[in-house]
Amino acid sequence: MKKGIKYIVLAALIVLTGYNSIYIRKLSDVQNASGAQRFDAAAYARHFLHTTLPAHADRAIDLAQLTHSLATDPAKAWSASHALNDGNNRYFLVKGQGRITRVDSEYAYLDIQDKPVLLATRYIIGTAARDASGLISVDDFTTTMDMNTVSEELNKLIRKEVLPSFTTAAKPGENVSFIGALELQQNKTPPDTLEITPLNLIIQ
Repeated sequence: MKKGIKYIVLAALIVLTGYNSIYIRKLSDVQNASGAQRFDAAAYARHFLHTTLPAHADRAIDLAQLTHSLATDPAKAWSASHALNDGNNRYFLVKGQGRITRVDSEYAYLDIQDKPVLLATRYIIGTAARDASGLISVDDFTTTMDMNTVSEELNKLIRKEVLPSFTTAAKPGENVSFIGALELQQNKTPPDTLEITPLNLIIQ
């Protein structure tokens, strides 16, 4: 009889322990928790463009100095380039000042020490804005999709927040200072006319 009672008590303890180890959660709660941990590419891009990059503006290379180095000491010049992916496309964070000679629907044309430079004002695409400074690392992301989405969000911000006031005020004869991203192919001679993706623009 005593042995039977022991078995009953033991069985009850096993059932109670098993019950307490089972947790039932709503699917919506699980999805919400997962969503809370999702990478916010838009917030990352905004913080980079408006906080991280301005704090490291001294990393930008004078554009005239870079073009001179590319012609006289290519190895030194390319050592200042960046990219998150392997390949011939490399990116430079550059700065400069120039006079606007012409403005159309796609570019503001600058004259910098008698050399033509294009500031892109319409087609802001690619990864130049993300890669040029070297301040963004692949280690910042858990997936390639997150890394690519940051590029898209940066390009959106440039189109929506950097360019509108500039394109409204930009006129031939005005002087402009800029910080921007320059994409070049390491296996090709730099073109005579350089195209800059603007990250910061000030009409003086």
